[in-house]
Amino acid sequence: MVQNYQNAMAIYKWAHCPNVFFTCTCNPQWPKIKIALLLGQQPQDRLDLVTRMFKIKLKELINDIHKKHILGRTIAGIYVIEFQKRGLPHAHILIFFAEDCKSHTVEVINHMINAKLPNPETNKLAHEMVAICMMHGPCGAMFPNAPCMEEGKCKK
Repeated sequence: MVQNYQNAMAIYKWAHCPNVFFTCTCNPQWPKIKIALLLGQQPQDRLDLVTRMFKIKLKELINDIHKKHILGRTIAGIYVIEFQKRGLPHAHILIFFAEDCKSHTVEVINHMINAKLPNPETNKLAHEMVAICMMHGPCGAMFPNAPCMEEGKCKK
């Protein structure tokens, strides 16, 4: 672990500040995970399978970023994998772009970062995925048995 830290600090010193930080989280509802489960099993019963699938998808993402340059030409990257309380892996990723690919304007950065709910009429699949994976709820008075409810109020 100390060696990994020293390597990361050497990359930081050489490449300067990272340009992008993002998190990639495992989704236990990925079809390949669900297909591999035996009858009656839940993803939390097969953490070996969930972790392996996450590692495969993370490797594909890193390949897309560094070899296919989907975000621009990169010169370095650092990531660390952590496990949440419920056992799901997630990765924190730092990306360092080549000087000619760095975003220097608000417009370019706003084009890369989008925090809007996709339009369900023009992109139904993206809208469903964001609603399922990224939005909290439903909860509140109409859903008193939601996992986030404590003493009649949402704890989030």
